[in-house]
Amino acid sequence: MFKKFKFTLLAALLFSGVAFANNSVYIEQAGSSNTVTITQIGSQNRVGNAGLNNQSKITGSTNTLTASQSGAGNILDYTVVGSNNTITKTVTGDTNQITFTCGDGTTGCTNVTSSMTIVGDGNTVTSTIKGSNISNTLNITGDTNTVSQSILTSNSTSLINILGDSNTFTSSMTGASGGLGHSLVASVTGTSNVHNVTQSGSVNTTVNIVTNGSSNNVTVTTGN
Repeated sequence: MFKKFKFTLLAALLFSGVAFANNSVYIEQAGSSNTVTITQIGSQNRVGNAGLNNQSKITGSTNTLTASQSGAGNILDYTVVGSNNTITKTVTGDTNQITFTCGDGTTGCTNVTSSMTIVGDGNTVTSTIKGSNISNTLNITGDTNTVSQSILTSNSTSLINILGDSNTFTSSMTGASGGLGHSLVASVTGTSNVHNVTQSGSVNTTVNIVTNGSSNNVTVTTGN
């Protein structure tokens, strides 16, 4: 079963029930039993289609995606490949941008749960997930924060909370093909902090980070 949806403003109004001004939605859906809910309030919000490789696609079955944008100039792109995925994105503010990819090439993602909540302006999030049984949660409250995530190993868990402005957080998970996968729990409070976390190797690793204040530079590298 194949379904393809290509939305402009009028279609966004019909699909989500709530959308105003220059909102646009682009969706390609292949499979069955997918549930997609998109709510856009404001102006110039979009989910996909323009730029950023035109990401807006669901491939597989029993996927659930909920995307909510409130404000102006928000951009939310996504690619979901596989089945039984639950993706929830909530963006409130202006000029925030999320690029989300679940699955890579011919490898899909199964039983992946990803939740992102962004409150503020000018935040940028790039998230790439490949594998199965991955839990990813990101919460940002503040302005001009940049988060880059790459989770390329199954059975991994990532929980990042950021409260403040102009923080940069980069996380990479690779290897750990067996066992529990990698685990990252991070809490960042303050401004202009820079965090770089690299978890690799064949054995799962656990990283817990708590920082308070401004202009901290934290680098964590695990591997074996």
